[in-house]
Amino acid sequence: MKVHISVDMEGIGGVADGADTTVGAPHYEYCRRLMTAECNAAIEGCFDAGATEVVVNDSHGTMLNLLQEELDHRASVVRGRTKSLGMVQGIDTGVDATMFVGYHGRAGGADGVLNHTMRGHDLLGVFLNTEPAGELRLNAGVAGALGVPVALVTGDDVVCAEAREVLGDVEAVEVKTAIDKYTALSVHPSVARQRIREGAARALGRLGDFAPYRVETPTTLRVSWNSTSTAALCANIPGVTRVAPREIAATGDDVVVLYRFLRVLLALGGAALAANPYTYD
Repeated sequence: MKVHISVDMEGIGGVADGADTTVGAPHYEYCRRLMTAECNAAIEGCFDAGATEVVVNDSHGTMLNLLQEELDHRASVVRGRTKSLGMVQGIDTGVDATMFVGYHGRAGGADGVLNHTMRGHDLLGVFLNTEPAGELRLNAGVAGALGVPVALVTGDDVVCAEAREVLGDVEAVEVKTAIDKYTALSVHPSVARQRIREGAARALGRLGDFAPYRVETPTTLRVSWNSTSTAALCANIPGVTRVAPREIAATGDDVVVLYRFLRVLLALGGAALAANPYTYD
């Protein structure tokens, strides 16, 4: 049994502020150790349940956060940001299940800890057809298109509720409770790790209960930007329609292709923001 693990940082127990997840900030080094330890807990739970191979994808920011020497030696790790499947890189290689560790709530949803979708500073929201799509739904959609079910989601209470809403009876492990976007009530790291290890083992023990998440096709991807200028720039791409002053849309039959396209749009939006950081609209 081969398991894929996508590890983000905002949903890690003890993480509460953007500075906790930002390279060079005072608490980043500590928080990346917490991230590595929760990843280890998931890996251990997988092998407890009989996994024969585990592939981990570092999925936060630079995607260079996990301390590889401190990770369970039985797992292999994808590090680096330039990858076509982004947060779910490595899932297209004969994987039986994926797990989302350290995930967070979507932009525009409830007051989850550090809630956002893909980028917090210039992206207001993403939709698949009429459904709001956070990173959880987007990544689950890619996994589902490739025939892979999501077995486990860990993070705060908000993302766990989002996981159950999107995926149904998925194994969801809460390691903290959201008080505000920038405030969390977290259990002790040792408790979080034990919960995750047990949750991962439980999830694989009932793998037959989980079906791949399917997005209805043809699928319309809508992206709502903070800046009208970014929306106008993206509308220059063939196949993209500007459906509102801040919003663009594109339709396709392949969810994986749309996901890759979204990553291109994010790169374009990031370049626009870097060129003119003084946005007022």
